[in-house]
Amino acid sequence: MAYKILWYSIPALHDNTNGAAIHSKIMLEALARRGIEIKVLNALVGDDVRGLEVFNRIGAQIGDTKERKVLQFTDSGVEYFVAKTQGHTEPTILVSDQNLVFDLYQQLLEKFQPDLIMGYSGDVFSTVLRREAQARGIPVVYVLHNGYHRGYGFVACDLVVAPSQICAQSYLEQDGIDVKAIGQFIDSERVLAQHRDQKDKIKYVTLVNPTPAKGIAIFVKLHEVFAQKHPEVPFLVVKSVGDYQHTLRQLHYPDGTPFVSEGQPCSADSIQVAEHTDEPRLIYDISRVVITPSLCFESWGCVASEAVMNGIPVLSTNSGGLPEAISGGGILLDPPESTKKDNLCLPTDEEIAPWVEALERCLNEDWTEACDQATEALGLEHSIDRLLGYIEPLMQKAQKQRDVFGKSAYFSDLCMKRRKQTFEQKAAQQQQANAQAQHQGLAAAGVTRIAVRNQVKTGSKSSKKNRGGAKNKRKK
Repeated sequence: MAYKILWYSIPALHDNTNGAAIHSKIMLEALARRGIEIKVLNALVGDDVRGLEVFNRIGAQIGDTKERKVLQFTDSGVEYFVAKTQGHTEPTILVSDQNLVFDLYQQLLEKFQPDLIMGYSGDVFSTVLRREAQARGIPVVYVLHNGYHRGYGFVACDLVVAPSQICAQSYLEQDGIDVKAIGQFIDSERVLAQHRDQKDKIKYVTLVNPTPAKGIAIFVKLHEVFAQKHPEVPFLVVKSVGDYQHTLRQLHYPDGTPFVSEGQPCSADSIQVAEHTDEPRLIYDISRVVITPSLCFESWGCVASEAVMNGIPVLSTNSGGLPEAISGGGILLDPPESTKKDNLCLPTDEEIAPWVEALERCLNEDWTEACDQATEALGLEHSIDRLLGYIEPLMQKAQKQRDVFGKSAYFSDLCMKRRKQTFEQKAAQQQQANAQAQHQGLAAAGVTRIAVRNQVKTGSKSSKKNRGGAKNKRKK
């Protein structure tokens, strides 16, 4: 019997500013290619509202109207239901937005009848939704992409997975949570450069996302010293989040001297700057070495993996999952102590010396074999195999015990009986309509049809407290 998975998360998986969303989408598409039926429920919410611009194009393609409460479409073999919430970032979600999401969620539980719920969102409202699935006999898998959920108990979760061994180990040591490491999900077609044969264009030492936590202070100091020895080697930063120029003005040397002084030339002036792009392969087309000098705990380090998959050596700190992300395709160093203590402080000349030497090795040595071996280890299908090893037993169990109209964490037993009766009546009517359509030579609809109730209007934003659960928000 084919398996069915419902993904639920408040953030939309089409948000191209959200790394967790990008890699979750890749994972679901790979599962769909394995024959699993996948549906996704999201809100119109992103890390950065600029990442939601894609929905303008999607809406135009499907003939969306202002009156519709949900965007329903299929992308790469996965069917999406995106609630058109008034709030477009998690802190701005309204009570009425939660009501809409919950209404769609319980309809999908009953009409789609999934074998598994997967997703993320550590807020209390989302915990209630996961508990609702469990009450109906549907297991829940929480997909971690970072180390930011400290103290969270992952209640109403049957399994928690994370990309790296070090991330899983950290949750076990700090919170006693058993997390399974499955690897990262990287779509090689999305990241593999197409013009690496044009050697004259491959020239940059590149940093993606130049922020303090990602090691911009290390990068600019490395450039400052390296340029004195090798002025012919250009450096490049690719902006992602934050204000790059403002960040530079915040940096300082260990003695407190500002890195940027008003009206004075700055060594960073010769660093090339590129805007954020949805096409990472364009970055790898022109990069000789990629630097990932992160100072924060990295659950993985996707830029590092993408680089080695392009045959580009990586010079990196050994923070968190970066060693696993590089898999031997580069050089790992301890972060400079000065910058580790203060992310805005440039390293000393002595601290940056090993980085200069390592960069020379990355530029001059042949890394082809090391990157090829890393690419094999980082293959998408390996991660999917590991994931299926954990979730298949859960889905098999669900097919035996699932009863979407049995118990509910929210609805009363009598209400569930009425919901079942209504569902069966509508299913019979739909079956009759399909039979009639088939008799007339018409194709029957093959999508899950969702009805959206009118929502109670409210203009107040939900605080974390009043976002605590759907039970005390919904007025029936």
